[in-house]
Amino acid sequence: MFGEILGIFLGEQQLKYAFLKRELNKWSRQETTLYGEIGGRSCTERLGSLLNQIKYKRGRRICIALPRSRYYLRDLKFKGLSVEEAENAVRLSIATHVHLPLEDIYFDCWPYRKGHDTHVLVAYAKRTFIDSITEQIEHSGHKKSLFCISPCSLGNDILLRKADFVSFPCLSIHKEDEHKVVNLHGVEGWQGCHLIKAQEKDLAKEIARIGFRPKDNVFFVFGGLEDVFLNGKSGEDPCKDPFLRDLCKDAGWDPGLSASALGMSAFPQIAFEKQPRKKPLYLRINALQLVLVGLLALLLLFTGSRFYQLVKISRQYNKNLTTVKALEKRFAPLKAKLEKLQRLKALEQDMLDFLRERPSLLEILKELAEKTPSDAWIRYFTLRNNVLKVSAEGGSAVSTMEAWRKSSLFASVKLVSPVTKDRQGKERYTVELRIKRFLEYREDKR
Repeated sequence: MFGEILGIFLGEQQLKYAFLKRELNKWSRQETTLYGEIGGRSCTERLGSLLNQIKYKRGRRICIALPRSRYYLRDLKFKGLSVEEAENAVRLSIATHVHLPLEDIYFDCWPYRKGHDTHVLVAYAKRTFIDSITEQIEHSGHKKSLFCISPCSLGNDILLRKADFVSFPCLSIHKEDEHKVVNLHGVEGWQGCHLIKAQEKDLAKEIARIGFRPKDNVFFVFGGLEDVFLNGKSGEDPCKDPFLRDLCKDAGWDPGLSASALGMSAFPQIAFEKQPRKKPLYLRINALQLVLVGLLALLLLFTGSRFYQLVKISRQYNKNLTTVKALEKRFAPLKAKLEKLQRLKALEQDMLDFLRERPSLLEILKELAEKTPSDAWIRYFTLRNNVLKVSAEGGSAVSTMEAWRKSSLFASVKLVSPVTKDRQGKERYTVELRIKRFLEYREDKR
């Protein structure tokens, strides 16, 4: 997430810089004449002088572009190897491909296909020079903003690939200090450059001598060089393209603009760092992996939404449970009173049912007294539901039971204990009398 690029070209004699700002996904060049004079004997001192005048800002990329005289290039050719195999072979045997000790350089390489062969572009620069650049950036407080330290010619390649009218492969030429640099732009990317110390009229011969002969492709010229011819094609100004014209309209083209273009790439082909670089994750995944990641993301999104709903329901349940417990504690006395009231209502209902099922107690006692013979008397009795249990003494048990059976109040009369006699010869016995239902008793009485 960035919206500003500061590109700095570290020339041998001068320092060039350019600010690019993104607005609505469109890059525009910003005015950069607000800073004071940039002093310093060496290019790194001039870099520190510039950075000390600039405040650190999040969302800014700082890109350092090196002139061709500050790094070395080798183009290695491999037959029968894939791009990955060729790159691994070069990295494992880098000591055989460079002319300086490994402890004195930082290197990077970029593999590409050219025809049926695999090429690896190896770039390396002196460690002391790169370290001096990073030290100036760290001391000025812009360490987090440093994006890359790359060749300036690579920025030209990025600019041309954003133009609409350019066809590849092609050549371009630009000036660095007092020298000219010829760049080869392949179909897939930048394929290197050459430093030429020659007059403009001799450029065509020098380019042909180097061996760059792109067929029927335009030879682009940066920096206002006069007519240059190669294979019958005249040089054209790439700033005729609308994209480049908007970037160059205020200050024209300079190496600082090429340095800023390095920040437009997510992963520049060449960058000098202390450790081997890795492409961003989204550049390393293929179509199948992208589909799998998409499916996994959808699955995680679905399960995540379900899990969120479950957590939400669980929280609501716990909240409701706490509320219920508080209400139970608050209304516990009322609950006890309600239970007591329900018991009383049940008892009242039982009593009402009981009264509806049999005659009144007074009627039962009156009928029992009238039907009991005069020589017998009742010692005690119990009444449960519709059953009257009577313990009697005196008279004859048989005659007493016959008298009770004649009553219309009793449905049945039966002896429930043996008949015994006391010392005077009086019989003792217990009889169970089942009382008729109230409605039956009223019918019989009528």
